[in-house]
Amino acid sequence: MNNIEQGVNVNSGTEQLPYSAIHHNVENISLTSSEMGQLWNTYMAQSMSKCMVSYLVAKCTDPDMRSVLQLILDVSNRHVNSITEIFNKENFPIPHGFTDEDFDVNAKSLFSDTYMVLYSKFMTKYGLINFSYSLASIFRPDVFAFYKGCILDFTEITEKINIVLLSKGLLEKTPYIPIPDRMEYVYPETSYFKGILGEKRPLNALEIGHIFINANTRQYEDAMFMGFGQVAKSKKLKDYFSRGKQIADKQTGVLGSFLEDEDLPKPVNFDHLITDSTESPYSDKLLLFHSTIFISLSIQAYGIALGNCARPDVASSIARLMAELGIYVKDGLDLLIEHGWLERIPEAANRKELRTTNN
Repeated sequence: MNNIEQGVNVNSGTEQLPYSAIHHNVENISLTSSEMGQLWNTYMAQSMSKCMVSYLVAKCTDPDMRSVLQLILDVSNRHVNSITEIFNKENFPIPHGFTDEDFDVNAKSLFSDTYMVLYSKFMTKYGLINFSYSLASIFRPDVFAFYKGCILDFTEITEKINIVLLSKGLLEKTPYIPIPDRMEYVYPETSYFKGILGEKRPLNALEIGHIFINANTRQYEDAMFMGFGQVAKSKKLKDYFSRGKQIADKQTGVLGSFLEDEDLPKPVNFDHLITDSTESPYSDKLLLFHSTIFISLSIQAYGIALGNCARPDVASSIARLMAELGIYVKDGLDLLIEHGWLERIPEAANRKELRTTNN
């Protein structure tokens, strides 16, 4: 049964079929723009992940941590193969992405085992968020099934990472606060939305969580930029990563001050988890592309926080920090373009140009 009308035509005089009985010929359903964009994005991210994690697996010495990293590598390989199959069915050009030329498993170790898994936890968390968004914008059954599988894969990875980090006492949690003894409402006289000037109410649980998580992410970035700056070959990239580390340091201080004012703990620094190696395990192209992806995820995290922080001083600070990261990631994209490393996302047809082609 190729046509949906056969399953839903209530005027045909036949019994209406349940939706579960309606079948489609997938070969006749083209990819929509959202499906095309999400698949393209996922291919690039998982192509990068294959290279990043292949090196981490080769260098990790802790068997429990190595097991988790191997799972991530296996999942990344499977995702790339699945998207390649979908693209081939559509005669869609396969993105170049990243290859074996972009990493060197024989390079000296740049990260400690602990940083490898902490880094993987961050990337997996935002993989889950983005896969959920992708699933909500997918229509074709095979693509929907793919992203459903991605969510299950990354849920399993997240669970195993948490178990490993908890067992080793390495899982940094958001601060604890007292359990309320009663339910309360907000009244005009409580100054709930004050914060720029005058009396400030204590941070609520959501605000504490978002501030802590974003400060924690800045610490990941701080260490990452330090390591990338050590091994990058290009002077421009070294300067770019140095600037990124300065931004991460400054933003950590801004976010940490909110926690300090409430006598709450701040996230720890991870710089000591980077070795003194100056031998690059990755190409400059991969280092730069990865940094722009990481910062883009950080901007996304700020956006989520902005929608959940009601205290004006917190919201205005987050908006300012997000704008600063936006400028930084734009400069990174400019560097990618300058070096000819930025692949172009599929676009709509330029109708204006097409109309003037034969003039």
